[in-house]
Amino acid sequence: MAAAGDGTIVAMRTLPGIALALSLALVAGCSVRLDVPDPTPPPATPAEEVRQREALRAREYASTADFGAGVPAVERVAAHAGRHLEALGGVWEPWPEGDGPTEPAYPSPSADVGPFTDVAGLAASFATTTPEVCDEALIAEDDAAATLYASMCVSRMLDWDMLAATTGQPSPEFPAPSTDLVTPDAHLIVTLDAAAWATEVHAATARAAGDAGWVDLEARADRFRTLAFDAVTAYGWAGTAEDPRLPSYDTDALPDQATVAAEITRASVGAMAAAPDRVGMLDLALATAIDAQRGGVDLGPLPGID
Repeated sequence: MAAAGDGTIVAMRTLPGIALALSLALVAGCSVRLDVPDPTPPPATPAEEVRQREALRAREYASTADFGAGVPAVERVAAHAGRHLEALGGVWEPWPEGDGPTEPAYPSPSADVGPFTDVAGLAASFATTTPEVCDEALIAEDDAAATLYASMCVSRMLDWDMLAATTGQPSPEFPAPSTDLVTPDAHLIVTLDAAAWATEVHAATARAAGDAGWVDLEARADRFRTLAFDAVTAYGWAGTAEDPRLPSYDTDALPDQATVAAEITRASVGAMAAAPDRVGMLDLALATAIDAQRGGVDLGPLPGID
């Protein structure tokens, strides 16, 4: 009895081991490795979907060079869109053929705009898509994305303005610059303070020449100086070594108001990501950008777009 009992006990203790071995054999026969993670990439995140959408649009806008030869506004759109597409990293192809996230959550590599055959259609598309990329600049969680989308927003608004002028369509509405902007960005603070200094010189020159515009220039200089002062005061830098403002500036570096506006635009876009108030920051960038463009200054590549 003891021998039989011992054998029964041994057999019972062995059964779980046999079952485990059989399970592993079956799993192995199905070519499933328990120790290897699933190679399928995760589906696209909302941020990746937006990036893909904007890359697809940029690629379509860049293709307008095919019909826009000789039309300055369209040629500029195509050139800018090409730079935007490069800064976005190009259009991702879905896995497994490409490196992008998986379907079906991933946007198909075909744009939701175009193809375009005339300037009017292109301008109408900008009226739809530009506010969307501007909104993304305000809500993007990634700092680099916020800066890039702000640059694209400014660029597209200016291109849209030129397209509207070419076709006779209504121009986009540009915001008035904020009067209570606060920023921790030292470069923007210095830029605003230098702009105030230069604008006061421009006001004095206009006044000496009998130009009534000196009053508006004085008011603008005061606004720039107040923005810079409010920023350093808000962060407790006024009168300390942390205050980035300089005792004086080279006014030859900002010879006119269009150049002043262009410098503020570039600095505002660069300060966008860390701004406590992105709406006010983008408003400042857009308000000064249109002043620069209508004053004959080309902003060139903005921050995030080399």
